[in-house]
Amino acid sequence: MPDLCALEELDNCYEALKYIDVVSPNHSELAAFFGRSADADGHVDYRLVEELSNQWVRSGIGFDSVGAVVVRAGKDGCFVRDRYIRRWMPAYHQSAEMVVDPTGGGNGFLGGLAIGLVRGGSSPGLQNIEEAAIWGSIAASFAIEQVGMPKLAQSPDGETWNGVRVQERLVTFRQRLDKYVQS
Repeated sequence: MPDLCALEELDNCYEALKYIDVVSPNHSELAAFFGRSADADGHVDYRLVEELSNQWVRSGIGFDSVGAVVVRAGKDGCFVRDRYIRRWMPAYHQSAEMVVDPTGGGNGFLGGLAIGLVRGGSSPGLQNIEEAAIWGSIAASFAIEQVGMPKLAQSPDGETWNGVRVQERLVTFRQRLDKYVQS
């Protein structure tokens, strides 16, 4: 609830974080909990997002304090943070030309994140958090390519969304991320 992302609710937020495994606010919601703004001159304040995410992780996310935060930052991608991982991932679409309507991109990301936690690795769970964020990015990419829902179709080659096989987009994005990490 964006209205409850406020400094006055930070203590309640810390209490709630003990009962979940993954939290995924957008960068503005995260900053609002601390009475801050995560936008600097129209751009995401990456350092602030990292700092505030670190505070949540140090406070303990989940019953055993092993949970994760995945901060959604729209066109700037997402930040994945748990006890061991600190990683910015770019958004799938790097060109505004592919974005027709950003409405629903964040919700699409959350759906993909959830599926990635369950299906993104050899066994379901938090150890898939980076892979889950990749799935989230792919889901968001399909959501923002048109007005309304992505176009689902069945072909002899399998299921497609907006004329693209999800698996192909996952492979392309993973390859891009590998290059991103190496550079």
